[in-house]
Amino acid sequence: MTTLQNTQPRERLGSSWYDLVSGQLQALIPRFGLERSAARVHRAFELICSESLGLHPGVPATRSSRLNHDGTPIQFALALGHGVVPLQFLSEAGDPGLSDTDGREFIDSRVRELSALLGLKGDMDYIGALLDRSTTVNAHETDPDRGGTFWIGASFAPGGKCGLKIYINGKNGTESERWDRLDRFAAHFGDLEKQHELRRLVAGKMSPLGMAISLSGDDNPTGRVYLSSYGNRVSYYESLLEHCGGEQYADALAQFTELMLGEDRAYPTQSVVLSFGVGTETLSRRTDAKIEFCGHCLFQSDSQARDRCLRWLALRKIDALPYLDLLDVIAAGLTSPAKVNAHIYLGLGWKEQQEYTTIYLNPCAACASTSDEL
Repeated sequence: MTTLQNTQPRERLGSSWYDLVSGQLQALIPRFGLERSAARVHRAFELICSESLGLHPGVPATRSSRLNHDGTPIQFALALGHGVVPLQFLSEAGDPGLSDTDGREFIDSRVRELSALLGLKGDMDYIGALLDRSTTVNAHETDPDRGGTFWIGASFAPGGKCGLKIYINGKNGTESERWDRLDRFAAHFGDLEKQHELRRLVAGKMSPLGMAISLSGDDNPTGRVYLSSYGNRVSYYESLLEHCGGEQYADALAQFTELMLGEDRAYPTQSVVLSFGVGTETLSRRTDAKIEFCGHCLFQSDSQARDRCLRWLALRKIDALPYLDLLDVIAAGLTSPAKVNAHIYLGLGWKEQQEYTTIYLNPCAACASTSDEL
């Protein structure tokens, strides 16, 4: 029994992570009304995940990803609000053994193919140049913290609308170099002044984590900057969000943390990620903001997480069915009463003054949940 519990999910499966998640996608397509987009969903999954999830013989699956604490390199994500709910999956992309140069060429090739497949707007040469600027590593750094340089996410909604997001690790280099990289990224979208303001606001409290480029079929590419922190109190984030979006942001976060953190709200928080959109048409304040908390820091078990998520969605009068459908498929009807296997990050965001809730789930939760019972 001990040997089984200590093995990776893929080893317990007897097949590849790719096969597992592909089967989950097949089950999710009708639940999210994506039957007409099924071929594109599966092709996008193949283009993004075939190497990292071990589809091809001789190419090992990525086993040390930071996306999930168990090393699996893929997540499902939901943005739940009052509107259409797209299904998103995101993963590290490419053979983990590729050199920096080969990995960068691989990403460029896959992003171009995905953009054509999904009919997305954006000059691929322009985006390629932005990726180059955003991933430059100090040549004199002996051990740069790449931690998975790129992740790619694809989202699909009923009616055929889809999108692509390229996530860029921003943790390599010194603190100053990391901030300079975020500044160059924001300047590419014409938002350098807001970026400088953000940098002043969070000085000494948060650190650069990464960036993302979003492509869609309707709008020009936009960007996002991500910051991370550990040990700040909830009141700090309330004041920061109030400055960025108004009192309603702070009030919403207070309600969210009261429910999700419970008595732990009185103590400094653990892992938190705060992100802001750049290159979007916004008011003078940053209206495109999002704050997310590590699921392993919030909850004691997946059962507790499920209960609190459902209570929050009910409080916000948000349809919980997409969340329940996704959780049912990836956890095979099991939610661990002892561990947090499925719930990776949960958070609250605002875009164009509309609030939404984010939930990130680990597709390999069923394997881990089964081992809890052994």
